[in-house]
Amino acid sequence: MADPHIQCDLDALDKLTVILYRSALSIAALIMAIIGYETVQATPFLVIVALLASTTVHVYDKRFRWLIQGAGLFATMWIIAGLWQPLALGAALFVFSALAVKEYFCFQIKALLLTPLVLAGFWFCLIFNVQAGVIACAMLGAILLALAAFNKWRMPLHFDIGDKSRYQV
Repeated sequence: MADPHIQCDLDALDKLTVILYRSALSIAALIMAIIGYETVQATPFLVIVALLASTTVHVYDKRFRWLIQGAGLFATMWIIAGLWQPLALGAALFVFSALAVKEYFCFQIKALLLTPLVLAGFWFCLIFNVQAGVIACAMLGAILLALAAFNKWRMPLHFDIGDKSRYQV
């Protein structure tokens, strides 16, 4: 996670990855708003957006970065393989849960800590066919992801990157 007090020079790739990351959070919020109604059709799009978000997130600690990226890659490979779609969806939801917790540390918005619980609730309601729970959790998840995205877009781009020398390779 970046330090907003440090303003380094951003090259074109830095700017692109920050914009893609923020866009992925925004698109994920939109997909969550419809996934409760069109789960099978929306899942591949959420997986793609999870891969985009996981590969463009700026996190100093490589263990956390690789965990998030690994979940995004797993979701993508699983859905491409045509295997049990809910597992790919679960991995994508894990990506956004981890990113919401990361954003909590940036903004100190306590509601973001509910995101992993809400997205897990969505997944379990989907698996156990509790349609009212699916829709309620999807809507709440959409709101929470939109809250994170809204706060990200309000910040200057360099806040996402911070001190480039602190990134672990």
